Amino acid sequence: MDLRRVDLNLLVAFDMLMAERSVTGAARRLSISQSTMSATLPRLRRLFGDPIMIKQGRGLVATPLAEALAEPVRE
Repeated sequence: MDLRRVDLNLLVAFDMLMAERSVTGAARRLSISQSTMSATLPRLRRLFGDPIMIKQGRGLVATPLAEALAEPVRE
């Protein structure tokens, strides 16, 4: 992955999604609208080539790749 081409705001959004496990909660913590955060999820999916978060019941569950990326992104 060429990090020079990565929108670093996506990594901030990813970190919040991992922390909150909720699009609405992540949006609230980032002070953005829920629809803006929802639009970010497909961008993250394209970036990583992975679903990242999968809807399960009323919440989101991280994929194994997302779990593996969580700590390095947070750091």
